[in-house]
Amino acid sequence: MEQASGPRPGILELAARTWRSALGAVLGLLPLCAVVAAVLFGLNAVFPVLEQEATVIRPANTSIFVLMAVPDAWFFALEKLALGLVAAPVALAAQRYVLAPEASRLAPGPLLRFWLWAAAVLIFALGSLYVAGLAVTPELQLVSLVLKGGAFLVPFLLLLVFPAVAADAPTASLAARLDKALEHWEGNVLRFLAVLLLTVGPALLLQRLPEAVIQRGGSAGAVQTFDASLLGSAVHSALTVVLIVVGAVALAWCYRFALLPRPVKPRESTLGQTPAKR
Repeated sequence: MEQASGPRPGILELAARTWRSALGAVLGLLPLCAVVAAVLFGLNAVFPVLEQEATVIRPANTSIFVLMAVPDAWFFALEKLALGLVAAPVALAAQRYVLAPEASRLAPGPLLRFWLWAAAVLIFALGSLYVAGLAVTPELQLVSLVLKGGAFLVPFLLLLVFPAVAADAPTASLAARLDKALEHWEGNVLRFLAVLLLTVGPALLLQRLPEAVIQRGGSAGAVQTFDASLLGSAVHSALTVVLIVVGAVALAWCYRFALLPRPVKPRESTLGQTPAKR
């Protein structure tokens, strides 16, 4: 990727660029998006069958906090890991659509590194939640809260690793890659949070829209019936892919912004006075 240059865009401009690029990425990567959506659809059909074979009981509340605290949490962790790794290629392709438009969308090197980073982050997050679920005694409540917070905070701070990997940005070491990803957040936390809110937020609402429409016109039972149907699973898988594309593109634009040179503040004299003219 070439060194980013040009004026520093504002939050609304970054959000607008994200939506334009996300639309272009969905259309340009339509075959890949369709394949990933189909695989997600297949996994959503396979895992309930595996639950019955393994006599795993899924709780009524499917919140990640609940899933990772039940006795069969290992199964649900495996499910989330598989879904995340399947979704990784479309996230990589969407980011390369923004960061390396002339390059191969699924180049072997970036794809392998992207998969490894995705696996590491998911294993850390799911493992932390699993251990937090084991710490159910009052004496370990603080430990559980710390683990739950770390399961989300650490992956969030590492999000900008992924566009760097997608852009195939060179790095001296693993530690240097981590340091650079954390450095990109400096002075940009509120800006990037606002961009994600304006992009990933509406995409999340879009993903929940079919259930909201059905619930408004029917009942909670109708929503469960729709979710369990083939049509509901297909719609959910397709909207999940759209959400992944939007999120990946938003991170790509945040990464591009982080590479722009920061504005130089005018230097002041030690006495707070402007230097005398010669």
